[in-house]
Amino acid sequence: MGNQIVRVTPENYAKCANVWDMERQRPLAEQCYDEIVSGRRAAYAFVVDGAFVGEISLVFDMNDTDYIIPGRRAYLSRLMVKPEFQRRGIGKKLVAFILAEAKRLEYREISVGVNLDNYPALRLYVGAGFREVLRVDSDEYGAYIKLNKVL
Repeated sequence: MGNQIVRVTPENYAKCANVWDMERQRPLAEQCYDEIVSGRRAAYAFVVDGAFVGEISLVFDMNDTDYIIPGRRAYLSRLMVKPEFQRRGIGKKLVAFILAEAKRLEYREISVGVNLDNYPALRLYVGAGFREVLRVDSDEYGAYIKLNKVL
């Protein structure tokens, strides 16, 4: 079967449970599902031999003007790779894919939020060209940075 990136649809959404604990995070899982159904989120999965092992999304509509400018800036959301598949370049491939997808959809910018103590993710995003700092702040999960990239 090999490796591929596929669109996550309402019909195959449950396969994302292989990447993250959807049952433990049921409200978030339901929110993401509803956003996929409504078209506010486009989610994609990295598939290895038929199994979802990574996930990434583009969000088009949310109530945060740092992340979203309708028709101009989309938001890169929920980059995840199953732990045993990390450090194989899957995250980098998913980010490259989502950047191309945002450009194909005629977005001019893409934003991302990342915890400041998540050094691998920070390296990945900065390496992919996310260099404009939109905001540095903190919430219940700790300090984070919102970055932007012009496409």
